[in-house]
Amino acid sequence: MKLERHSHNPILAPNPAQAWESGAVFNCGAVVGEDGLTYLLYRAIAKGYSRSSSGGGYDDYVSSVGCATSEDGIHFVRGERPVLEPTDECDRFGCEDPRVTRLEIQGRVRYLITYTALSAPAFSGLGDRVGLASTEDLRTFRKHGVVIPAQKDKDAVILPELVGGRIVMLHRVEPNIQVVYFDDWEQLVEPDQDRWSRYSASIEEHTIMRPEYEWEANKIGAGPPPIKTNAGWLLIYHGVDANYVYRAGAALLDLEDPSRIIARSPQPILEPEKEYERIGDVPNVVFPVGAVVQGGTLYVYYGGADKCCCLATAPVDELTQHLLESPRPAAA
Repeated sequence: MKLERHSHNPILAPNPAQAWESGAVFNCGAVVGEDGLTYLLYRAIAKGYSRSSSGGGYDDYVSSVGCATSEDGIHFVRGERPVLEPTDECDRFGCEDPRVTRLEIQGRVRYLITYTALSAPAFSGLGDRVGLASTEDLRTFRKHGVVIPAQKDKDAVILPELVGGRIVMLHRVEPNIQVVYFDDWEQLVEPDQDRWSRYSASIEEHTIMRPEYEWEANKIGAGPPPIKTNAGWLLIYHGVDANYVYRAGAALLDLEDPSRIIARSPQPILEPEKEYERIGDVPNVVFPVGAVVQGGTLYVYYGGADKCCCLATAPVDELTQHLLESPRPAAA
């Protein structure tokens, strides 16, 4: 089964009228607010970056996070300024790939934004850490810093409900996907170095998904925060093959034990085919980051070739049934 691209793609492109998003806009998290609007948090880069002389990526390439809103999930109105900017030592080289989760904690609704905080230049691979921000109104945002210290890590997502009374986060220490649990809000935002040292030393015990198929042989990573369905937590994720082509896959996690994979797509559900996915700053990339369900339809928001924001859809029940009918995944 494949996701269906929307005819309006790309739904967001670089905006020359606003310098901070004039170069590229992509990799967009999504959530439905209390007002019923769809909020898209997207990675934005100003013009002026150039190919690195080392041949790996770009120089002067610093990301911030913008916010756009929509009544229909398709046509978006952008804000005038970024909502997250690289202002701290931990993210001074960029705030990348925001994922957004609506979560009720201790009687309060918070929107939690996990993002990749870069303390070293983009494409160096040296400063990638899991950063966290939050907001209660999707207008005023607060950064909480790095929540997984001393570990090269990214692609973190938080489940939209507590499981067994605990906050659940998926994250990626290459090439696999891991799970970590937090007893409360304080444990999430005030990381204990000793705890994380023990966790890192036993990382295999926390690994729940590994690359299994050729299209994801290089590495995998969580996409949007998982969607709760009757069949399980629906996880859309990305896989990278030996040629660094990025595709999207899907899996189902057990509702009561998200470390247990109960179904997984052997084939990608979306892969680079259109020009806006094949040609851009990083070619041959579809990178899912946001997902919401509206009227039984799954809206998946993804980045195309690190240049634009795109949308693909599927009936959520059909996708979960497809997964349940797929071959059983190998044990993690």
